[in-house]
Amino acid sequence: MKSILIFCFLFLSCTHLLADWPIGKHRTNLIPTYTYFRSAKYYDSTGKIISFNKGDRFVSNTFNIYLAHGISRRLDLIINIPFTSVSSSFSGLTLRKSGIADCFAGFAYHFPFKDLKSFITTKALFILAPYQNASEPYLGYGSKGYQLAVNYSFNPVPHTFLVTEAVYTRYIDNPTGPVQIGYNITGGTTFLNYNYITLNISGLTSQSPDKSFYTNLIAIKDFNYGKISLAYGRKISRIATPYIQGFYTFYGKNTGVGLGLSAFIIFKLP
Repeated sequence: MKSILIFCFLFLSCTHLLADWPIGKHRTNLIPTYTYFRSAKYYDSTGKIISFNKGDRFVSNTFNIYLAHGISRRLDLIINIPFTSVSSSFSGLTLRKSGIADCFAGFAYHFPFKDLKSFITTKALFILAPYQNASEPYLGYGSKGYQLAVNYSFNPVPHTFLVTEAVYTRYIDNPTGPVQIGYNITGGTTFLNYNYITLNISGLTSQSPDKSFYTNLIAIKDFNYGKISLAYGRKISRIATPYIQGFYTFYGKNTGVGLGLSAFIIFKLP
């Protein structure tokens, strides 16, 4: 479904950075990511898990480039560009499509506390769909939109961090929207100097007059879901830290049940 792909494109943007502190003036974080997602089951409108017919499935492969650049000590520029390949196999028919999916661009502004170890961050992002939904499977809603978010990041105890975030997203080209409200909780710790573990719990509620369920999961507009993700990373140089991450949708309604894996590298430049 669209929300799972947005996790690759946007929610990981937050967890990639470990915590949402400022990038730093004239500094850049570059994060290339590969994500695999597969769904052969779905949550119906009551939350019950239903299997697709034998051999039916939805699969996506995504390569994503996320860039955050520090314009000042408090203001960061954010750009996210995903290239996605989706495959939808149902009733003996397999449909495939590849292309650039929903792109995000905007700004994050940080309000530091006196200790400079905790921040409130606000974000404003514009969503651009550089594709057309002329035929299935779709790469997204095919609509422009915007996203507003606010989070609080801090260190609960030494060598740990916690980020709590609320997100509002609206797609504006179609009267059926949707409008989406989400949450994102990310915690992490450092051990043995250069090793990192992060745990993320996120959820999304999408509301629309269009209540339809589609086997093309990206087209669903009215749904909700919860997802848990676990990532491990190790710093291998001054600028590079590779990670591997797994995620699973542990509850939902009118949405796909999905397993996914991601591999990404955080490059901190210069």
